[in-house]
Amino acid sequence: MFICSTVTPVAQAASSASETSDANGEPVQAAVFTNRWGRLFSGNKDKFSSALSFSSGLKEQRLTIPNGSESARQKKKVNQLLNLSLQYSPYSYWFGNVTLRAPVSDFSRYSTNFRYSFGYDDWHPNTFSLVYSNYGDNYLFTSGTTRHTYFEQGAFTFAYKFSLPESWQKHLLINKGDALTCQIGYSWVPRYYSLADNDLRANKQVGLGGCGYTFKQHFFIRATAFWYPKSEQQQPWNGDYSYSFGYAGYTPGSLSVQYSNYSGTRFPGRGSSNAKFREGTISLIWFLPF
Repeated sequence: MFICSTVTPVAQAASSASETSDANGEPVQAAVFTNRWGRLFSGNKDKFSSALSFSSGLKEQRLTIPNGSESARQKKKVNQLLNLSLQYSPYSYWFGNVTLRAPVSDFSRYSTNFRYSFGYDDWHPNTFSLVYSNYGDNYLFTSGTTRHTYFEQGAFTFAYKFSLPESWQKHLLINKGDALTCQIGYSWVPRYYSLADNDLRANKQVGLGGCGYTFKQHFFIRATAFWYPKSEQQQPWNGDYSYSFGYAGYTPGSLSVQYSNYSGTRFPGRGSSNAKFREGTISLIWFLPF
């Protein structure tokens, strides 16, 4: 699923201005984000931006497919989605983002859903961000008494982005113009589903920290680790870490391609993992030229 694919690599000061740099010589960030943690690394300076993307899993999985106002069926298939992302930034680094998602097969109005986020996110190093994000299955067309969205089940995330000391970077960066940026953060979810209790519980807390490396301003690799102060709040689908890599374009009309894996990962000695490489997602993203 296209839950946690990041659209842009981490960016830092570039060596010189170019078509991918602003007046201060800093890389222009790609426009749209579709995952819970992507904004913790990078943001966008444009007032309006959009992207069309295709995402595909690498193996079949059993999915529940709504096919009516009060009905659904189970089917085993490769989950493939078309996604339209829209973002508006009215002032400074304040933003609102929504992604509309539709399955490539078994399409109906009941099988479409959306995800959204908003808040403040300055993508430069040594800055803070505060973002609300809801990546549950929010439906445009609901069945029965189901709500369109469950706001209280979204996450409020406070994070700090920073660059490593120059004395470290000179040993870690491969090329001039490469970038290495890290972040630490804290996420709070007012209400969450607990599998063990088969019910909703309150006040889920998650600590996070990670780094991302940008190679020649376009190729990137990134990893984030998660810590649950109350271990019982971590669900089987909540990973110990997430990672992604790929190639990202910056300008409108450019293409990006990436692999991401986020769900159910476990550190060695922490139980069996259900997030092997084939559990990840490949995404192709086109930043619309308007």
